[in-house]
Amino acid sequence: MRIAIIIGLLAATASAQMPLPAFSSTFTSGALTRGFYFQAPVGFSIVGLRVPDESNHGLQNVAVYKLAAQPPAYPTTASGGLQFYSGGVASSVVIPANVAFNQGDWVGILGACGDSTTMRNSYGAGNFSSSVLGQPVTISRFITQTNIVANQGVAAYSSEGAGSIGRVEVWISDVTIQGAGPGTPGTAMSFGLSSPKDAGLPYQVATSLGTGPTPIGQRSLGLTLDSLFAASVSGNLPTVFANYSGTIGASGSASAALNIPPFAVLKGITLHTAFVTFSGSAPLGVQSISNTFTFQIQ
Repeated sequence: MRIAIIIGLLAATASAQMPLPAFSSTFTSGALTRGFYFQAPVGFSIVGLRVPDESNHGLQNVAVYKLAAQPPAYPTTASGGLQFYSGGVASSVVIPANVAFNQGDWVGILGACGDSTTMRNSYGAGNFSSSVLGQPVTISRFITQTNIVANQGVAAYSSEGAGSIGRVEVWISDVTIQGAGPGTPGTAMSFGLSSPKDAGLPYQVATSLGTGPTPIGQRSLGLTLDSLFAASVSGNLPTVFANYSGTIGASGSASAALNIPPFAVLKGITLHTAFVTFSGSAPLGVQSISNTFTFQIQ
């Protein structure tokens, strides 16, 4: 099962695993969770996570944060920015994720095997020279004095010098969608599509009211096949769904836009957008699948 999931992730996004330091020990605590943080050298998406389970507990738990800044040194703490949490998952599998970061973002990852009564952290050397999509990056000790299962990842966190990191396997992809705009009726939400290995391939963007997931073979698209999805891919509303289909440019990028109709009744609606690229030689004809960009109309 674990191998099948990894193969599916790799096929979906040409993903790669961030290098980690070698395992050194298991740090066990009832209420302390460890991980690592770094500053993104390039834009990327996290598409899979797994906590090494050297103690054979059997369950893993992970949380991913987009930090407002480099985390403060302990005992000072910061909070907020939780992008993804998953708990109580069998430690033998890779947890699918869908979290995008821009170049320069601060990324925090916490993870341990265990449950609400114990955290079993897989330790490795801190300030480790890793890489993101071939770009060098240093991953450093990131901590919370809490059990992330007990608080569902909503935690106060800190950095702590050159101490051991909590090892979490992270699979990343360079297939990303990011949005920019005020998100208000009568304005445009502009989307930047990036898929460097898919230059020259056709793409399709879609927007829906839910995040699915919608299976594509062993892979999944983080959108729901609802009426908005159907309208966005129909090609019948180009003034609303601008450049939702086209070709990835020679630089590996493209752009699209959602022109939000000028109706106040739309305020409060949450929309989700993603894209795929196509190739006749790919499984089910789908070469790459992006993360899902989410925003609420204000």
